[in-house]
Amino acid sequence: MTEALAQLKSVRTLAELNPKVGEKVQIETRTPRGRYSVQLLGYRENGSMMVSAPRTSNSINVGSRVTVRLMSGNFICAFSAKLLKIQTSPFAYWHLEYPTDTEVRRIRSHTRVPVNLMVSIDEFELGKGFRLDWPINAYCTDISIKGACIDAPVTLGKKGDKLFVTTRFQVAGADQVVLTPVVIRSVQAAEDGLTKVVSHGVEFEEMDDDTHLILAAFVYQQFLIETGNLEIIGV
Repeated sequence: MTEALAQLKSVRTLAELNPKVGEKVQIETRTPRGRYSVQLLGYRENGSMMVSAPRTSNSINVGSRVTVRLMSGNFICAFSAKLLKIQTSPFAYWHLEYPTDTEVRRIRSHTRVPVNLMVSIDEFELGKGFRLDWPINAYCTDISIKGACIDAPVTLGKKGDKLFVTTRFQVAGADQVVLTPVVIRSVQAAEDGLTKVVSHGVEFEEMDDDTHLILAAFVYQQFLIETGNLEIIGV
């Protein structure tokens, strides 16, 4: 998510961020590798941070190092911590090492989230496109409510050209099809192994209200998944 967040400053204390009890916290373990969504129960500066214990964490031992991520207001905070103690009574919870260093990033107003969407690209005006072999299949690798990055095996156009993008995705389990005009804002060719990849930064244009609402819901959904606030593994 590093491209989707603007860095505020590299070190800031947890107490300054003042996260609220009950906030979702994402715990990532290294051995065994896993991701868990838990709740913040409280913290004491220079003491410990208490979180609810994940439901399936039997193989995680005291002394293990974990990566912790949480949202507080308009910021995302991440840090590494040692699991200090596992409590099972009167309910299951963990004591995590209080962080001395935290990485804090401010969420941008138009956050881009990573995706892997197949899209179909077509010319904006019949017979006036950059190519003759429309439509072209490509991949959308990140998206926001204002634009996207589209990787294709060929150049789709030059800066300022208009195209149509069609894609299908799910929002809250419902299939949605989006067709929207875009303007190319950047074109960059690169080698991906043995294949040529051309990345196109595009900006959405002339989007109707229904399409804008569907896109905003999808971007927000993906952002929650990426930050650990919408997780398959529950508390």
